[in-house]
Amino acid sequence: MEAALEHMPLNDDTKPLIITAMNERYKTALTVYAKHFCGKSDVVSTQIISLEETRLLLRYWDATSQWAESTVTYQNAQGDPVTADSAAGVRRILLNMARTASEATGLELGLPQGDIFFIDGQSSDKVPGAYLLNDLVDMSTLECLNQDDGHPVSGAISKSVATAGLRSDPEVDHQLLIKLGFRQPVKLKAISFHGSTRDATAPKVVKIFQGQVDIGFQEAEDQEAVQLLDLSTSQVEGGDPVPLRFVKFQSVSTLQLFVQENFGAEVTCILQLQFWGTVAETVDMKAWKPTVDSRANPVFAIREPVLEDHSGI
Repeated sequence: MEAALEHMPLNDDTKPLIITAMNERYKTALTVYAKHFCGKSDVVSTQIISLEETRLLLRYWDATSQWAESTVTYQNAQGDPVTADSAAGVRRILLNMARTASEATGLELGLPQGDIFFIDGQSSDKVPGAYLLNDLVDMSTLECLNQDDGHPVSGAISKSVATAGLRSDPEVDHQLLIKLGFRQPVKLKAISFHGSTRDATAPKVVKIFQGQVDIGFQEAEDQEAVQLLDLSTSQVEGGDPVPLRFVKFQSVSTLQLFVQENFGAEVTCILQLQFWGTVAETVDMKAWKPTVDSRANPVFAIREPVLEDHSGI
């Protein structure tokens, strides 16, 4: 259900469904959000009551079951007002604000593992209908053969890693074999390889495989790839998304990238590696019928949380 929500427009028909999904999915994050943006440090539970393109209405409860409501205007990290026109936009703004609240309060957001509703939301004009999928990379599966341990592959994919960029081992050669899995099967439309041709370290020839988690350098050299990329100077210098044969990448769980050649240097450097597409799971909303009293029913009433009595009485 969450995958379909990611691409829903924001209108009167979809708002109840979006609210229900977000209240279920982000309970802890919403409470941290309310503590900071509503100034209520004693909040123990929070729910979204209504939402619009520029704001949302929150109801929050304290430990004595007393509740109050506050309207919060959407804003970016600089405090400037922003607008959302889709479920993805609302989710992205709310979670970015929740991260700000987490940093201010020191509280964890408790985001679900394998959350297919949690995608960065960044899109590219050069790949219509595609979103940045790096947040769906399962970092526990990420590895790169022949990487310089001081500049690992995680630095080219994760925004939370301080050491930016991937580099091959200067004691070996310029080749790299990157392996990764996604937390949810994805439809992959394009990949961005950002590097420098001025020092000739940018990747040039890349063989793409999928489903071959045990592949080694020799197999990667010998086998035919699902797709072979010959990157241009403008593509790597600009970090532009390089289109893939979309029909070949409709449900990708694991991906292997063999950097066979660079622009002539002894080492290869990738400043940033980005994956563009959508989640593979889709739901036909016209055919979808919620069950009676289902938590996913758009008309399902918001329930006040059951609070534990810690008074000892």
